[in-house]
Amino acid sequence: MLNGITSLSITKDLTADIKKSLEELAKENVCIGVPDNTQHSDDKVTNAQLMYIHTNGARNMSMRQAMQHDLEDGVPYSRAHELYVHENGSPLWNIPPRPILQPAMENSKEQMAELMKESLLDALDGKEIDVALNEVGLQGQNIARDWFDNPANNWAKNSEDTIKRKGSDKPLIDKGDLRKSITYVIKEGDF
Repeated sequence: MLNGITSLSITKDLTADIKKSLEELAKENVCIGVPDNTQHSDDKVTNAQLMYIHTNGARNMSMRQAMQHDLEDGVPYSRAHELYVHENGSPLWNIPPRPILQPAMENSKEQMAELMKESLLDALDGKEIDVALNEVGLQGQNIARDWFDNPANNWAKNSEDTIKRKGSDKPLIDKGDLRKSITYVIKEGDF
């Protein structure tokens, strides 16, 4: 129980500053992924296209044949898949999906939420939000890059032919180009 009289005086109203900080934070997006222009070391596909292939898997011959009529009718087709059809029309097409970004972020969502909470608290304190958002982006980038070695990814091992060719049963770590191309950007507004 508190006895006595307490006096409280407000010397400065920060409501407008806090509102402005929150509005600025609401405009920002932290995007984690692969910029479309990063070239893979074999110069045939970009790292963004390679990420798409490993996230969604490559289509086998019967699926490609079923889609041929769409191609002939001018329906857009993934450039990455088109290049793989021309370059690797072989059993190697049966690449299983090995998703990276979504499961990596899902696996670390509590950690990312905590960093986002810190950026919100910084905005409420009137601090620059750029520092906190860069921390979110860098952490997301590192989470995605670490996913390549994380046993929770549950990726299928490389095929025997791939193991012979690359010398490893671990997928997606041959040269590390795709992993190194994962980065982040902070963008304002909708995308």
